[in-house]
Amino acid sequence: MVQTTVWNQVLASPRGLESAQSTGNGLSANHANLGLSYQPVSTKNSGDRSRPPRMEELLAKGAEPPNDEMGSRIMNAYLTRLHTRYPFLDRRELWRLHEARWQLAKKKREELSKADKFGIFQLYIVYAIGATFLQLSERYSYIPPERFYMTALQQASAMCEARSIENIKAMTLLVVYHLRSASSQGVWYMIGLAMRTAIDLGLHRKANEVSLDLFTAQLRRRLFWTVYYLERVVSMSLGRPFSIADRNIDLPLPLDVDDDVRDPTVLSAAPPTDRPTTMTFALFLIKVRQIDSKVQHKIYRADRPLHTLRSKMDRLFLELEEWKQSALLRFNGPDLDYPMLHYNRALRLLIQPFLPSLPLTDPYYHICLRAAGDICQTHKRLHQSLEYGHSFLAVQTVFMAGITLLYALWTHTSEVWSVQMSNDIRACSTVLFVMGERAAWVKKYRDAFELLVNAAMEKLEGSDAAKKVGMAELMTAQHGSANPRNTASMSKEYPTTGPNMPDVNSVQMDPAAQDHGVRMAFQLAPWIDLEEDCPFWMPDFETLESLSGNLWNGEDSVLFDPL
Repeated sequence: MVQTTVWNQVLASPRGLESAQSTGNGLSANHANLGLSYQPVSTKNSGDRSRPPRMEELLAKGAEPPNDEMGSRIMNAYLTRLHTRYPFLDRRELWRLHEARWQLAKKKREELSKADKFGIFQLYIVYAIGATFLQLSERYSYIPPERFYMTALQQASAMCEARSIENIKAMTLLVVYHLRSASSQGVWYMIGLAMRTAIDLGLHRKANEVSLDLFTAQLRRRLFWTVYYLERVVSMSLGRPFSIADRNIDLPLPLDVDDDVRDPTVLSAAPPTDRPTTMTFALFLIKVRQIDSKVQHKIYRADRPLHTLRSKMDRLFLELEEWKQSALLRFNGPDLDYPMLHYNRALRLLIQPFLPSLPLTDPYYHICLRAAGDICQTHKRLHQSLEYGHSFLAVQTVFMAGITLLYALWTHTSEVWSVQMSNDIRACSTVLFVMGERAAWVKKYRDAFELLVNAAMEKLEGSDAAKKVGMAELMTAQHGSANPRNTASMSKEYPTTGPNMPDVNSVQMDPAAQDHGVRMAFQLAPWIDLEEDCPFWMPDFETLESLSGNLWNGEDSVLFDPL
């Protein structure tokens, strides 16, 4: 029952269905269910809009296997862009399934074994993810990713029948696919269920590897630590607890060897440390997530006042610095962007709650501001590469980095203002604009941020009277008498719009998004305009959505539009 409910919550995609219908890829209204015993997850969207797609719909909108040329491109896109972060699938098995795709497609449903059903599900979710990456980075006119996804869902009922390794892989694939969507609640339930199933099967304990061959043991480690990574990042973004504490895990990390190595001699020897492997990138990301987990456990806690936790910051900061130094030795150039993004995110999370109690002379204050600025600048560079996929996690990360900068600017004005801060704030605005053009729900973040920027700039450059009123009062005056997106005061002094990025000042607010953006800005203003020594509260993603007055539905899973 729990499995069925969680699967239905993730698969129900009301806005996704509407989006497909509006673009001519809609699903016909038939009546046979997908095979899951549907449990309603919301009373706000009753009827067909909040149900999982039915089997006839899935069959009608399913996809044929890709041809040889496109199939290879899609597979390579997945393996080079996503498998390096989440290496939980067997690369050789994926290629075997790909080679057998036509034989699998010709089988009747009643002839499919359980292994066949899982193979089809796995293969077509991989196609959907790989095609999505191609759609982001180049002209892609082949089978839409959503149709590959619909083909995978034809086997969904078999995926939630039993608790097994295959069951965990299926849930993890769904989470990875939906990370680029506007979904959160369903993803949190799904990755939490994947972790609890992994715990139930003993994947978190080293002792349970004793009877396994070395390669199978490595595959299980990769699966567990991928689930760990995803659950940590999703839970922290939503302000939810983890399913398992780190102290209850004694499973070592996977070996730093190429993920297709099966030779027991190589797997039993000490891995070389002089060259990156296909596992190196993922291992570094898992390690920084382990430090994140310590920050969450030691700093973000409800049972101790914040001022008693200041002494814990030093050790955690040193751990992050050690991680950074080792990353600098293993990566260089553009390959450093993504690891450093996670490093700076972890730094901001560590220091940010203490900002109101830190004097400007404290190095931690400026370390936090630099981390927030680097987050904005790195996201801007990643967006210019065209290969970067958005997610609700990215929206929250960028927005919160920008809010951290505005908090410092509002609190200390000219003492912290610089060309660098101006550029960082502009980078945040630019990234939120680009994201908003790809998904309408992000526009309220862009608009809220611009309102808050205007208020902070008014205090910086305005009269003595303006410097004495609260942020909400300044926004009220500005919003009632002027275009809230007039950021000329910042742009004329420090023009920073690059040739490859849009000029955010030239874009008008969408009226509906503006209303939600205004609500969000006015809700956030009192938290930026803090009394001294009050903790600097930062809302999780779900709270941010509710602050806008747009009661957001966790079932909402609209993908960002392609470029």
